[in-house]
Amino acid sequence: MKKALWLLLACTGVYAQSEIQNFKGVIKNSMADSIVVKKQPGSWNKSYVLNKGGEFSGKLQQGLGMFTLHYGDKEINMYLGNDSDITITANGDNFIETIKYTGKGADENNFLADYARGRQTLMKKYEDSGEKEAISKDIDKLIADFEERLKRSEYNFMFKNTIGSILKYSEKQMLPIEIRKQSNANKLEDKPSPQFTYENHNGGTTALSDLKGKYVYIDVWATWCAPCRKEIPHLQELEEKYKDKNIAFVSISIDKQKDHEKWEQMVKENSLGGIQLIADKDWESDFIQAYDVISIPRFILIDPKGNVVKANAPRPSEPAITELLDNLLK
Repeated sequence: MKKALWLLLACTGVYAQSEIQNFKGVIKNSMADSIVVKKQPGSWNKSYVLNKGGEFSGKLQQGLGMFTLHYGDKEINMYLGNDSDITITANGDNFIETIKYTGKGADENNFLADYARGRQTLMKKYEDSGEKEAISKDIDKLIADFEERLKRSEYNFMFKNTIGSILKYSEKQMLPIEIRKQSNANKLEDKPSPQFTYENHNGGTTALSDLKGKYVYIDVWATWCAPCRKEIPHLQELEEKYKDKNIAFVSISIDKQKDHEKWEQMVKENSLGGIQLIADKDWESDFIQAYDVISIPRFILIDPKGNVVKANAPRPSEPAITELLDNLLK
């Protein structure tokens, strides 16, 4: 469940601070050194170190609502109430498939884990291609099954209402888009990237070919896009972290030409770093169309030879991006 979920929760204004609770678990066969819990929406996050056996424990002063649990490049939604006290177990080799919760609040989180597995199965089924009608039919069945499960079981009242609304509305809209995005991204990866030559904020133009020999992390954004602006501080942290590494950070605005001045002002006033470009035909620009960008922000990672590493790369705010870049740049 993606961004519409966080928007709905933000609009409800439900965020009650709770007492500090125990938060513990074990990730068997772990290749990561930590897990991260992140509040959605919001910037709050906390890391928990995994010992050699994959065990972690600590305290979590939580607020009522949705969180994201990050493990390596995997993430899964969690629901924490004011009295949640859960233990997590999973296998690092197949994290989503094996994650399980016990303790107070486990029922809601096992529901989310089961839905994540159902979603993952559906994404895998259509990872290369699929008929629109067949995809729609499978999505309807997945959602109907979990709506029925919500009705039959005794879940937290707030959880039940929130997730029920998400299944009924945003998932039916967002899941087909995600399947399409994934399918198109898979077709591009490990192949030469489509090219661009765009106006540079510092003057002149910059082409993707000018950056050959470096990794290139591209942020497709716009001045009017709130989620894009929210990623900027995290992107700036990445730029600072990897400033001496063989990587170029490129931001491509898809603002319309009539908003060219707004773009110029925002880059200047916010001292935006990296290489700041603006596409020639906003959403209709050839590079944007080639990557089938249908929502922003969108991040793309290209290798020094000009081949696509990730056509739908992790966001700067996601722990997975630092793990990916660390492995590539070491």
